[in-house]
Amino acid sequence: MIKRTLIPLLLLASSAFAQQTAPAPQPAAAAATDDSKRPVAVVNGETITVEKLNRMYANLNTQMRTNYDQNGGKGALLENYIRKRLLLQEAFKTGFDKKPEVVATVETARESALFDRYVRDVVAAGIVTDKDIRDYYDAHPDDFATPEKVHVRHIVIAVTNAGPTPKTDGQALEQISKIAAELRASDVASAMGKPDLTTLNKLRLAHFEEAAKKYSEDGSAESGGDLGWMSKGQLDPTFEAAAWGLKPGVISGVVHTKFGYHLILVEGKEPAGIESFDAVKSGIREYLMTQKATDVVNAVARLTNELKANSRISVFPENIK
Repeated sequence: MIKRTLIPLLLLASSAFAQQTAPAPQPAAAAATDDSKRPVAVVNGETITVEKLNRMYANLNTQMRTNYDQNGGKGALLENYIRKRLLLQEAFKTGFDKKPEVVATVETARESALFDRYVRDVVAAGIVTDKDIRDYYDAHPDDFATPEKVHVRHIVIAVTNAGPTPKTDGQALEQISKIAAELRASDVASAMGKPDLTTLNKLRLAHFEEAAKKYSEDGSAESGGDLGWMSKGQLDPTFEAAAWGLKPGVISGVVHTKFGYHLILVEGKEPAGIESFDAVKSGIREYLMTQKATDVVNAVARLTNELKANSRISVFPENIK
């Protein structure tokens, strides 16, 4: 990812349009897949599709995306969006969206988004070429380096003297050991049908998620113990060593950290590498635009001068108070 601050393009043009409001974040196009119209959730009859969720994920800034990747991934994003839609549905139901000040705010945001996108994609289209973007990508590989990552789930039983269910070290160890035995029994039952490895791993994951929701004692329990994608240095060293030593689909033995006793399942692994050109192209383009701020402002000024010369405009200064 680009390790630089990317300035929204609208801010560059603000010197030519001082009366414009600050820009809304601009959506990045998400590639539609064959199953893009499949639902990921239905909220009171309103369908949220794979395409919609992927587009929301693509629109996240780097920091927000990293936060989600570390805390439940797209599942957590979907949960937050469902809560947002519930509030919006309530707002529509009560007619809140019809209030004049709300209508005005929405219209201002719509104009800002349209202005920003038009400047970006039309007015300033020739300022940064595809070749410029590709050249930058090829010349700065370190900007797009990604570390090795693992997608981790866990079940944790805490050792604590506080809360409604205090536990000694021995009690916590006994409880996590029983959960481990329960998961092993589920594995044995699944293997009776002689499934292939992929199917067996899916069954194991489902059992692990169910156990995490039922037993785990941290905030990830609700999402089946999902901690998201993690890179080295983000986790307790003992936990990290155990997670990195697992093959995808395999459940660890009992792991003891300062947080309690854990069972760990690695859902997937990604090797260190370089982000694809397509994934970072729009970000590079925006960054390069910020490096040519004067050119962008001049392009906006030239076009608006042309439009102004060919338009009928009446200004009433006496009404400006």
